[in-house]
Order: sequence, then structure tokens, then C-alpha cells
Amino acid sequence: MSNYTLDTGKKYIKEIFASHCFYNIPEYQRPYVWGEDQISALLDDITSAMEHDKNKEYFLGCMIWNTKNVKEGDIEYVCQDILDGQQRFITLYLLQAVIRDFSTSKQLHDKVQERMLQEEDQFDGIPKRSRIEFQIRDDKNFIDNHIITKGSTSDNIAFINEIAVNRESSTSIKNMANAILSLRKWWLKKFDDLDGDDAIQKYLNDFYNYLSLKVLALYLATPDNLDDAYNLFTVLNSRGLQLQVSDILRAQNLRVIADEKQRKEYAKLWETYESSIDAPYKSFDEFLWAMVFIKMKYRSDDNLSLTKAFNFMYERKVIQKGSDTFDFIGRYIKHFEAVTSNNFQSDDTGSFFSNLNYILTSTFGSTYIAPLMHYRECFGEYRIVEFILKLDNLCSASWLLGHRGLQSRIFMMLRKMDDLTKSVHLPKQAADDFLNSDILKYEYQDEKASTALDIEKLYELFDKEKWGSFSGTKINKTRYLLLKLDLLLSNFHTQLYFNKTISSVEHLIPQKIEGTTWEISEDDHKQWLHKLGNIILVDRKKNSSLSNLPYAQKSVRYAGAIENRANTNYIFITYKDWNIETVHFNHFRVNKLLKDYYSGNSLKALRDIKKNLNQSSMNYTDYLKKTV
Repeated sequence: MSNYTLDTGKKYIKEIFASHCFYNIPEYQRPYVWGEDQISALLDDITSAMEHDKNKEYFLGCMIWNTKNVKEGDIEYVCQDILDGQQRFITLYLLQAVIRDFSTSKQLHDKVQERMLQEEDQFDGIPKRSRIEFQIRDDKNFIDNHIITKGSTSDNIAFINEIAVNRESSTSIKNMANAILSLRKWWLKKFDDLDGDDAIQKYLNDFYNYLSLKVLALYLATPDNLDDAYNLFTVLNSRGLQLQVSDILRAQNLRVIADEKQRKEYAKLWETYESSIDAPYKSFDEFLWAMVFIKMKYRSDDNLSLTKAFNFMYERKVIQKGSDTFDFIGRYIKHFEAVTSNNFQSDDTGSFFSNLNYILTSTFGSTYIAPLMHYRECFGEYRIVEFILKLDNLCSASWLLGHRGLQSRIFMMLRKMDDLTKSVHLPKQAADDFLNSDILKYEYQDEKASTALDIEKLYELFDKEKWGSFSGTKINKTRYLLLKLDLLLSNFHTQLYFNKTISSVEHLIPQKIEGTTWEISEDDHKQWLHKLGNIILVDRKKNSSLSNLPYAQKSVRYAGAIENRANTNYIFITYKDWNIETVHFNHFRVNKLLKDYYSGNSLKALRDIKKNLNQSSMNYTDYLKKTV
């Protein structure tokens, strides 16, 4: 950072919104995202402080600014780019508007307008200008029409409600509309505790007086230097302020784009990138980790953190700063949207791709997404259904077995795709070679990493593991297997549904049999209770009173909760009674189904499984003969 002294100090709200102060939300900032909880907490804190001691100051926190000298025609003025504190700043801006529109005081009205807007004075050459501008977002019209104009937060409440739920509204506008509604809700609740309109108006005046004179923030400001501002932004992030690495990365890449129009376009694109990320990723930063792995294809000290990883790639020209980074991330955003779309269909496998992706997203996590996106980058959608099947089998087998070599195998897949893309001129031939390569076989063993999977151990696990005893995050393994059975038993064109908040794993022979009509020995109960053949998935919350019912009553009571559960439906249709023999047979059935699927490891094997489901298969009597 340059050798100069930062401008630091403290400012009260009246000084932050003084007549000479103007602010800008720069392109590298995030949208306004505060919700009702944060807004209510802020108002509760301020009112609590005021009501406890109106002379005691309330500290808002620290705000970081980059001071810029702006010239518009013949007029020059100072403007602060807000690097940190924009959520609190915008909330305070909205708060003043809401207070103004609840108040009947002309003096308060005039003071709020002065703090929100510089009125035009043609005789002194002063233009009309809002105290806050948004450099790249389409928020100016919303500010002008629904915040700055007197009465707008009350008179236009129906339209504000529409904006708050409109999917086409930008993130920032939608959240500001919701913030106005939350602020109004808080104040209306406060008014209920006050005795009449005179008390309400007095409280509004007292609150605004306290807000103006006693509420303060510390500030740090750099002079007009984007590099220094960015460095301060980065340093503060590393010390734990609420900034994400994606914010840093955006700023880092925007500042190398010289063309202002292009810079604004990329900044808007970045916002769409962030809003496009959904499950199985928990954040945009998590998606960026996938970008690192796709480019670097290994773990080391070079990518211990996202910031370090991207800087490493920039230094070695693996990727270029600026438009190259934005375009690279943008391509994979499109891949992500395509592979996670529930509308992904193929002529011969229907919804199988979407269903399998849905199961993985709901239970497994995000590890599989990077190779799936990269496959589409390299080969398009040619045979992508075959790939997700093989990828799922590798990922799920490794996960279920607790094997630690999955990430290494994924790096190998990524490298193999790149190698074939470069060496084979025909994309379809390259894809065929990849799908036939040893990389996708369970037994593949790398010289440097333990990547081989013993698939026979997985089959043994299906048979012997107590899947029904899992809880916490481990229960996702049980859910995965039961959803996989639904997938194998359902029609290719059936759309799977699952909601972990209302769906539950249920035991057919209940966990407690004392005092019930269930006839089963204690040893058999202990051995078979939690086996895969005795558990089902139902779309209702767990209910112990239902669990202890006789099987015939369960089939009736669960009737409305199993429409989407092909495996559960099959059990209740096929088995008219449930006892230790039927548990044995059903356990044999589901184990064989899973084993055939994993051992086949191909769309051909899947089609054969589904074809055989419609043909006469081993019945219960045949099974008993086989096991005697």
C-alpha cells in the first residue's frame, strides 16, 4: 500500500448523511442482502440503548471507504466508494425514509430529505443528486420512486409488496423492498405498545434525535486509489470481516478491465453467476473451489485457500485475470445450470439423468459436480447419461465404503478428459475413449494414490450393514440406497421426488415388538431389524405409533405417503404379510437389484434390469427352495 496516512475517525449519523457527503456502491460490492432478522436486531439494539440511557452512544461498527474526487461537467465533488458497511448504510438510508413517512413533523420530513437528497439550486449551480448511487445496478429508479419521494414507503406499499415477490426484480431491489416491509412491520408493532398518536409521534422524534446524535460508526478511508482500496479490502477480509473470497476475486478481475462499459457488464454478470448457484453447492465460494480443481487437478500447498489458488493460477498463466476469468466461470455456470436442471431429458432414458442427479444432490454432496460439468465442457452432452451413471457408481461406492481415494480419482478423470480432448480430433471418439477407459473402472489403481475400490466389499456391505440404525448425517447413506431402489424400480420417465424434512426411513418390523402382535424371535429381531430388506422410505414424518402397527394396517396408513416411492409400493403390493421369511426374501431382492446395477455399471445393464422387472422373476417359493 502506498505511503500515506489513512483518513480515520468517527462519525455520527448526522455527519455520515451531511449535506456535503455522497456515497457510491462500486461494481465489486455485493447486492443488498439484509433480511428481517438483521433489520429487527439493529432496531432492537438501538431502541434498547436509547431507552436505557438516551445520553449513551451506540456504536454501529466500522465502515470502509475509498475517497474519490468526481467531476460532472464544471462541478467537482467528493464521493465515497463503500468497501465495507454497505448493508448497514443502506438499511439506515431506508430506515430514515420509513420514519419520515410515519412522522407528521415537517421539520423531521425536511431533515430526512436533506440527508437523502441534494436538492437542485440553479442559482448556486448545485444539481439534484441522491446521497447514494449504485454504480452498476438498476436500483436508481427504485430509490427515486419508492424511497426518496416523500410518502413513498407508505403510499406505494402495494407496489412495494409486488416488487418484493417478483422473481424478475434484481436481488438488491427485491431485498430493499422487503427491507421497507420489515421496517414498517417493526414500527407498527412498536406503535402497538405506545399510548395513542401523540405518544407515537413523540417516540419517532426521540428516536430520530437519538439516531442522529448518538449513533456512530468508525470509518477508514483511502484516497482515490483503486489498488489501495482493493488491498485494504483484501486485508480486512483476511481478518474476519464479512466478505467472501468471491467478492475479492470479482474486485481483482474487474480492476484489470480498462473499458468501463465492459467492466459494468461483467460486474452484472457476476451477480447472475452468484444467483445461479444452488444445491448441492452451499455457496458461490464452494462453486469456485470446483473451478480450482478443474484447472489445477490436484491438491497441494498451492491451493490451501481459494485466494491462494487463484493467485497461483494467475502467476503461472493457467488462467488470465479479467475477461478470461469471467468467461471461464460463466461457461461453467452454464454447465452447472444444464446438469442440475430437472428438465434434462433424453429419448431413450427419459428422466434418468435428472433423477440420478437429484438423488446425489439430496444425499451425497457436491464432489461429483466438477467432473460432470467438465465432461460437458469437453464432450457436450454426447453419452453424458452413461457418464453420470458410471460417475455415480464410483462416487457412491467410495462414499458408502468410506474409501479416501475419491478426490484423487476425480483429478485423474479431469486430466484424462483434457488429454483425450487434445489428442483426439473427433469429440465423440474422445468421449467414447474416455467412457471405455480404465479410469472409470472400480479396480483402477494409480501408482501414486490408493484409488482402487473392492466392489465385492460393497456388496457385502449391502447385505450386512445395519442401514436402519443410521442417524445424523450418516442417514444420508440409507436415504441414498432407498432412493436408488426407487430409481431402479420406476419407469424411465417417472420424475423422482424427495424432501428430507418430511420423508423418513421406517422399519417394517418395528424397533420395539414387546406388547405388539408381531411374532418374531428376539434373535431374529436383533439380526434383521436394521437390514436393508426391512426398511422403507415414506413421505411423512416419523411416527412411532404407526411404526408399531401390524403390517396390514401399515400398508393402509402409509397409502397416502408412498405414491412416489417405487420400492415401498412394490413391497406393499407384493407381500400380503410381513414376517421373518418375507424379510429374508425382500432383503435378497434388494441386494440382488443393487448388485446387478453396480456390477453392470452401464446403461445396457440398467435397461436389462428394468426389462427383467417386467418379466417373471424368482418368486417367494423359488427363493425358499434355493435357500433350503
